[in-house]
Amino acid sequence: MNRLKTFILIPTAFILSGCVATQHDMLQMQSQMDDLNSSLANMQKNQADLAIKMEDLSQNLNAFSEKMDDVSQQITSFNRNLQVMDSNIGNKVSKLGKNIQKQQDEVKQDFLPAKIYNDAYSSMSNKNYDSAVYGFKKYISKFPKGELVKGAYYNLGESLYAKKKWKDAAISYANLLDKYPEYFRVPSARIKYALSLLKLPENKKDEALRYLKSVIKDYPNSAEAKLAKKHISKLNKKAKKPKKSKKKASSKKKTSTK
Repeated sequence: MNRLKTFILIPTAFILSGCVATQHDMLQMQSQMDDLNSSLANMQKNQADLAIKMEDLSQNLNAFSEKMDDVSQQITSFNRNLQVMDSNIGNKVSKLGKNIQKQQDEVKQDFLPAKIYNDAYSSMSNKNYDSAVYGFKKYISKFPKGELVKGAYYNLGESLYAKKKWKDAAISYANLLDKYPEYFRVPSARIKYALSLLKLPENKKDEALRYLKSVIKDYPNSAEAKLAKKHISKLNKKAKKPKKSKKKASSKKKTSTK
């Protein structure tokens, strides 16, 4: 009977021990499953957080992209404005350059007449009359209404007179007297015109005397009036000199032969 109990108890113990072991394993497996589920839950949570972060990052990227688009548009607008500014500045610089060039040309034009006249006057002063004549003629031709044209006519006459170009000198003085009768050198020009006429082969004595007398009449207290009187006196003396008659000359010859 005891053996039978023993025989029965031993397998039962084995069965019970196996059941206990299996339950322990089950508990361990359950614990592992819980850990795994917890890990999965954490992973899912992390994935959710990551998805949120990715969404935030995507939104930030979109916002940044929009800002970059705005910046790009601003840069494009700035470049366009800069091009307009460059164009405007270029036009202004070009216009300014043209104005400066125009002013320089005007200054040159202003100085050019004076230079031509002064060079001619310097040549006349140095008795280089050919160069003086060329310069005064050039001034009169280029600047017929120039401020110095009166002096150019007078000094052209003076230079031609010095070259003994009596007719050309008379023409230059005559132009001055005709065009600028109020010029302060008119008295002197009248005298020089009269003297030029007296040098011509044609008999212009009456006309010359008329101009000399006009100086005395129109400018009685001037130095030119005194000079005109001297020239008139010389002309009168020449006119009063008696001419040797042919009869007297022949009688002298006869006496000399005797």
